[in-house]
Amino acid sequence: MLKAALKLKDALVLRCSGMALQHGGDEKGPWLKITYYDEDGADVSERFRLQTPAQRTAFEQLFIRPHTRTPGVPLRWITPADIVTQQALLRHPDFVVARMKGQYWQVRGKSVRLSGAFSSRQRAALITGKLRF
Repeated sequence: MLKAALKLKDALVLRCSGMALQHGGDEKGPWLKITYYDEDGADVSERFRLQTPAQRTAFEQLFIRPHTRTPGVPLRWITPADIVTQQALLRHPDFVVARMKGQYWQVRGKSVRLSGAFSSRQRAALITGKLRF
C-alpha cells in the first residue's frame, strides 16, 4: 500500500509523529476528530460520527482496535470525551496515506507500529524509496 501510494501524484504519505483528538457535536450528533501530524508539521485529519450503533461499531473497528496500546484490554467509553481523556492508551500510526478528494485529504490507510529489526530496515527502505513487497 505504501509503495503504491508513493508513486501516486494525488496521494499524501505522512510519517506520523503524533496525533491529537478533539471531540465535539452538532445537529447530526457527537463526533471525534483525529488529526495526524508528521515531523515537518504537515497534518491530515479524519472525523468519526458516533451517533448510531452502526457508527460506533465502525469507529471501534477502524480506529480503536488498530490504535489501542493493549489489544487484549477493551477501551471503555460512552462519549467522545471519554476517548479524549484516555488518549494515553492509544498509539499513533507510523504512516498515514491520504488521497485528495475534492478540496480535502481523505485518509485511506494507516500503518500502525511495526516492531523489531526487520521493520526498522523496512521503514528505512520506505523512506529512501527502496521498499519492495
